[in-house]
Amino acid sequence: MKTLATCFFFLFATLAHAGSPSKVSLADPNDAVAQRFLPGHDFEIGMTRSEVEAIISRKYAHWQKTENREGIKAKQDAASETFTESITLESRGQSPLADVYRIDFTSPLSGGVVYSIIRDVKFSHLPKDRLASDEWKKAIARSWGKPYAAVGPDRDNLVQAIFFFNDAGIATARDKAFCTTIFGKMDAISRNAIEDVEEVIAEIEREGCHFFTEARAIVGESGLLVRTGSRRTDMLSYVRDLAARASRADR
Repeated sequence: MKTLATCFFFLFATLAHAGSPSKVSLADPNDAVAQRFLPGHDFEIGMTRSEVEAIISRKYAHWQKTENREGIKAKQDAASETFTESITLESRGQSPLADVYRIDFTSPLSGGVVYSIIRDVKFSHLPKDRLASDEWKKAIARSWGKPYAAVGPDRDNLVQAIFFFNDAGIATARDKAFCTTIFGKMDAISRNAIEDVEEVIAEIEREGCHFFTEARAIVGESGLLVRTGSRRTDMLSYVRDLAARASRADR
């Protein structure tokens, strides 16, 4: 089973669904800047695969589609049951050069629904096609408010803003340090290195770390963005699904 990675854009581990996804702040469909890089309203956390496939057929039929499958296996199983872990949609052109969605699903143990939506946009080399970093920051603030944490630009010109929301859609304050330590606890769950999974789940609910959103960008010359990556993820359901899969693998 994968563990949570910290690499750029799509190099993250699998997360999952619970609660009311409509409470998580979405990009304003009338905000032209946000629509250029944030996940839109077509796909939602909690959707079933059949619902996602229907939207793809209706709106993304011309995009290149790739499906990734993963196994669920107990120790004594001779063969593992597989499920659709993610669907990637990619559109290539001149502006932007690439627009990619990745929709991640929980395992059948947790209903096989969407838990995370990621969008990766690579802009062309032409200044007129790029987004100014100030516009990017303002669009994020309009959509998600004040970040839980913001860093950069670093030596690779990468900037990042992260947000945590509780199950009511209220942003979590920066002093709730638990939200930044939960990733290590999820790794421990995946390795069966933590005994009280229910306590971790209770902490996520108590500390307001139910939903995680993130925006990243690489800043080029004149403050114009080269590439952006953004995601919306249900952390609480991910932990529940991760625990269910770890428990099955240990049987």
